[in-house]
Amino acid sequence: MAETKLETPPAAAAPAVPKAVTRISTSLSIIATVVVFVCLYYASSVVITLICALFIAFILDPGVKLLQRLRLPRWVGAFLMVVATLAVMYLFVYLVYDRALTFIHDLPDYTTRLREIIAHIRVTIRSVQLSAARLFPPSGEGHVQAVRLQGEPPWMRFLRLGLSSAYGTVLTVMFIPFLVFFMLTSKEHILRATVNLFHGDHRERANDVMRGISLMVRQYVIGNFLVGLVSACLIMPVFYLVGLRFWLIMGLLAAFLSLIPYIGVLLAVLPPLLLALVQPNYKQVTPFVVIAVTVVVVHFVAINLLTPKLVGRRVKLNALTVTVAMLFWGWLWGGIGLILAVPITAAIKAVCDNIQALKPYSAWMGEG
Repeated sequence: MAETKLETPPAAAAPAVPKAVTRISTSLSIIATVVVFVCLYYASSVVITLICALFIAFILDPGVKLLQRLRLPRWVGAFLMVVATLAVMYLFVYLVYDRALTFIHDLPDYTTRLREIIAHIRVTIRSVQLSAARLFPPSGEGHVQAVRLQGEPPWMRFLRLGLSSAYGTVLTVMFIPFLVFFMLTSKEHILRATVNLFHGDHRERANDVMRGISLMVRQYVIGNFLVGLVSACLIMPVFYLVGLRFWLIMGLLAAFLSLIPYIGVLLAVLPPLLLALVQPNYKQVTPFVVIAVTVVVVHFVAINLLTPKLVGRRVKLNALTVTVAMLFWGWLWGGIGLILAVPITAAIKAVCDNIQALKPYSAWMGEG
């Protein structure tokens, strides 16, 4: 009897996704990305205010939890933490207020000294221009006349834009305490509502992402604040010994400016050197060298020793990621973008750490 072979039917192939659908999905993703970037650019003051308030709320949340354990309502704890933060800021402003008044009182003397320096620089630049004009004579006077007839000097435009930006900054900063208070008071509701936006297993993943961002922000901000304080304690005695005026303010300013990655050391050296430049008692180059070397040495000690210990291993971004982030956020938001570039990028990395599909991007941003 001949054997009969039973042929098994071929397995049903997975339905192929039409190329048109893939193209539409890619186009929608690109359009959504462009819309997000446009919103970040044109609504920068709102977004920056929300991000700063969110970071501050992450920092103050452990204090609110501690007050809750002492049987205080959450809104009372949030109110006390916000008031305590404002009181510390007011105390700091009050401590430097006397020095600021002294600086304003001595400002005419500094202005006279600064005018002498600027006049000397102008003479030097004029000499260089005359030398260049002899080597490369101009083609005509038309260009010079056009430059002279410009309506508004560039420095006036810069000043006007700076004042309007400062006004907008002050206006938006006034909203931060209220936003922090509402975020702290409604934290449980906000978290629950955010988690409910997801379905199934994604809810637990969303919880992990928010916990990761909260821990990262807290470690980053508090750690850098401690690094800034330690750096200030190292810089201020040197400024005092070399006789730099307003050594307290200049030491704090140099210490916290040096925390900005890469360009921080240049920003930190500039204010004390400019102040030393207009001091009439500085006739030799030694104080300038001491000020610059102190800031640079403390900066490298802070970056290589203090930051890894105090900030911890939670925020680990490679040098390329930090550079690209600073270029992008600095271009998008200016100076505040440079300050927020690292924590924002670290928050994005915390999101990628907890989402399986995005872990390759997290590995690319990390140190390996």
